[in-house]
Amino acid sequence: MAEHVHAELGELVVGDKPGRTAPDQIILYKSVGVAVQDAAAAALVVASAREWSIGEEITLR
Repeated sequence: MAEHVHAELGELVVGDKPGRTAPDQIILYKSVGVAVQDAAAAALVVASAREWSIGEEITLR
């Protein structure tokens, strides 16, 4: 299955590899199963998206 992996999360966050290049592409995130690591990774992704003004912020109720 390794041939299906385009990049690891860290490579996307630091900009070493691009994320989606078209709106119809799907990103699949496989968590490591350790809540603290997953939360830290998610926080990095959100911070990067805000810094680059990309993505769409939503409010969950």
